[in-house]
Amino acid sequence: MNTTKINDYDLELTVNGHQIFKVRISQYYKSKHGKLIDDSLIMELVMALDGEAFDSDSITRGIEYFAADVVHEGRDKRKKVYRIIWIFEGKTFHVLGVINAYRRKTRKKGAL
Repeated sequence: MNTTKINDYDLELTVNGHQIFKVRISQYYKSKHGKLIDDSLIMELVMALDGEAFDSDSITRGIEYFAADVVHEGRDKRKKVYRIIWIFEGKTFHVLGVINAYRRKTRKKGAL
C-alpha cells in the first residue's frame, strides 16, 4: 500500500474565504484508517466545510494546519463523527490539501 501517493479531485467550494478548485488527498490515512474511510467519504467531509471559516489548529514550519470534526450520516443512517485535517496550497490558496482523516468516538463542541 502506497501511503505517499496523492489523489487530486476537482471540486468548487469556499473555505475560510478561499475559493477552492481542487482537493488533494494524501493517502496517508490508509495506513491506519483505510478499512473505515476512503477518498469518496473524505470528499463528502470536505464538502461539509463549504462556506465555513476555521481558525488554524497548529503551525509547523510556517505551514498552518486546520482541523474540523464533521458529523456524517452513513449508509446505515447512523451519524458518525470524523476528524479532517487540511492545509491550503497554491499561490492563491485555491487547493485544499487533506493531510489526514479518521473516525472519532466523541464529538468536539462545534462539530459541523
